[in-house]
Amino acid sequence: MKRAIILFISSISISFASPAVMGGFTFKFGSNSADLSNAGATIKVLSTKEEKKPVVGAGVSYYPWAKDSKKFGVDVSAGYNFKNASIMGGWDFLQKQPSFSLGYSKEISSDDETQFSDGIQDARCTANKEKEEESK
Repeated sequence: MKRAIILFISSISISFASPAVMGGFTFKFGSNSADLSNAGATIKVLSTKEEKKPVVGAGVSYYPWAKDSKKFGVDVSAGYNFKNASIMGGWDFLQKQPSFSLGYSKEISSDDETQFSDGIQDARCTANKEKEEESK
């Protein structure tokens, strides 16, 4: 079951065009105690970083003050993006409880380093042209 959840989270994270990542606090509901054992930290992959838009995501949570052996959680959530923050509510599959999370979100960006810089591109084009001329 855990492997299926991890595969699901991985597929969600790569299926969006411009995903974001969120790190913050989480709180699980449904237990009888209202102490810190329900509070923890979470990291989520979000569907988008667009401001003032609904968002879905999946992530993992860690509950350091949990009294039982269930210190980790895996959840799927829906919520709303603000400028640099997200607020979400969802279901934690490992804890088997609803959860609420709030945190800082940032767009996942990649620098496209596969393109040549101008100098390298010119040098390679010149070298290829010289080889073509020599072979004629």
